[in-house]
Amino acid sequence: MDLIHEGKVKRLYQDPDSDEHVIIEFTDLVTAGDGEKKEEIKGKGQLACDTNSLLLKYLQDKGIPTHLTKELDGPRFRARKLDVFKLEIVCRNRPTGSFCKRYGEPQFDAFSHPLVEFFLKDDSLGDPFISKEAVTRLGIAKPEEMGIIKSLTLSVNYYLTELLAQVDLVLIDFKLEFGRTEKGQILLADEISGDTMRVWGQEGDSLDKDVFRQDKGNIIEAYSKLLRFLKETNPDQVNTRPEQLSVFVLPKEGIKNPPGEVTKKAMKRLGFGQVNDVRVGKIFQIEIDCPVTSEIVKELDMMGLKLLSNPIAEKREVRFG
Repeated sequence: MDLIHEGKVKRLYQDPDSDEHVIIEFTDLVTAGDGEKKEEIKGKGQLACDTNSLLLKYLQDKGIPTHLTKELDGPRFRARKLDVFKLEIVCRNRPTGSFCKRYGEPQFDAFSHPLVEFFLKDDSLGDPFISKEAVTRLGIAKPEEMGIIKSLTLSVNYYLTELLAQVDLVLIDFKLEFGRTEKGQILLADEISGDTMRVWGQEGDSLDKDVFRQDKGNIIEAYSKLLRFLKETNPDQVNTRPEQLSVFVLPKEGIKNPPGEVTKKAMKRLGFGQVNDVRVGKIFQIEIDCPVTSEIVKELDMMGLKLLSNPIAEKREVRFG
């Protein structure tokens, strides 16, 4: 197989049987601190690969599209070839790790809602924090794509949290990557394993790479325990998470908007003289029973054309959450 790319802990090969697929191979290398600390630990790659395959198949069954297409012998799997966004997406349920270093927040205090952060994937720059606005201004991803990525990240968080809770494990945070196919479909990429998420037992013991980062024990034992617990779960008992979307419909510029004119005149009569213009539109709040994917957004757009708006006189915008 032809090697396409070698990262810190994985190798990417061209699938000899398909131009549309790649082979991803896990190595036994463990790294921390942007590669400053590293060690080859026999068996780590297979454990990470097995955990990843189990979790990606579980998420696929819950409606989250991923790049996994087939498990292979050894620490390898077959995946869809993607144009991967130059982003790392981190979802945090509790403040720990780099978040605490940045803001000095104490550990163990859970957030009231999951926090999603974006980082520019660039080792030479130290993978810096980046705002959604900067992502779109730099052309890394479109606003709609960012909405889908964030929504899918929160769905992943829900389904992983619920699954781990069955065996009394707590999901602290995790890192994801996404990519797009040639047709523009957004898929969950890379991996989900002890290498990319923090998982604690009820006593606060780590079943993830923090064992290696902080010299807290044997990483093979931690990864084996995590995989064993995951195999004891029952994915069918995890309920579907309802998703919320809003479709905003507004009159296009240059199109007369009588309701807006009436509202503007009323506001001026009430003393709000600084009001210059008012445009009145519609908001449709929609709940669906599956994750928000690229296909769902396309269906919403078609729904907007056929039912929710007049494409000649009105413009539409889908908002997530």
